[in-house]
Amino acid sequence: MCNNNSGSSGQGQCGCPNPSCRPPPSPRPTCRPQPTLFQKLNCTSCNRLFFFIVGAGVGLYWNKLKEAAKKAQEEANKDPKQREKERKEREKKEKEAQDKREKERKEQEKKDQKAEKERKEKQKRD
Repeated sequence: MCNNNSGSSGQGQCGCPNPSCRPPPSPRPTCRPQPTLFQKLNCTSCNRLFFFIVGAGVGLYWNKLKEAAKKAQEEANKDPKQREKERKEREKKEKEAQDKREKERKEQEKKDQKAEKERKEKQKRD
């Protein structure tokens, strides 16, 4: 394609006017020299990631609001007996979880006291 005999008056990389011989343009515009802060704030190619994150955050917030509204609507549509039943079940589960945590805490304290007692006895022997 490129003819080296045509001389140096051409526009291509090897001197010919054929556009296929030119190097491909850079795929992404680069900011040279570095832009000022004001220019960065107004440059969409520089802020592509920022705009994506903001858009994704707005979308997630929107979905969360929709889900909360849907949940509130479902809660409002329930009859009082069902709400009372669910409240009692929830309180029962919370109480069981609290009892379990309390039991584990007491067992841990017993283990700690036992280990402390054994350590003191070992120190007395030494």
